[in-house]
Amino acid sequence: MSQRLRGISDEEASGLPKEIFDASNELLGRTANLVRILAHSPQLAKWFLGLVVAVRQPDAGAMSDVRLRNLATLKTSTLNGCRY
Repeated sequence: MSQRLRGISDEEASGLPKEIFDASNELLGRTANLVRILAHSPQLAKWFLGLVVAVRQPDAGAMSDVRLRNLATLKTSTLNGCRY
């Protein structure tokens, strides 16, 4: 299965998508593939990044245990047939 929408690369990003990628790198240490794809609709990517930061970053209010979040990620990936 291949992606239907190609993600925006760092080199291609400008304006709001570039700001979102920079914020993602600063807050999360990287820019996820899903954020790169959502950047085709920058307002949606901006909202999604805020959600991810709030769920994952203790400084932004996340209260769940890191191990539990990682387990949920692995289980979801397995259920969805994710290969990587």
